[in-house]
Amino acid sequence: MKARFIQSLKIQMGKMMEQGPVLVISFQAQQINCIRDKHGSVREGDPHKVLRVTHVWALCRDQSEFHPWAAWRLLDIAMMPTEQWL
Repeated sequence: MKARFIQSLKIQMGKMMEQGPVLVISFQAQQINCIRDKHGSVREGDPHKVLRVTHVWALCRDQSEFHPWAAWRLLDIAMMPTEQWL
């Protein structure tokens, strides 16, 4: 995967849960999904097809980490590809 452009970052929800504060964020990215083998041949995807993908991430604050930039952990992720961008 190669992300080309990210936009529309939004905090969808914030909630206190058992493990601590949880944030759900969403954003859209232009990305190319292509898997190649060790010889460089395309095995899956298309190296020339740019997709718009909506990402939704759930992040949790690790209470044992004191550094604020390193304290957030990814709990879950969802990606929904849509039409190609030109």
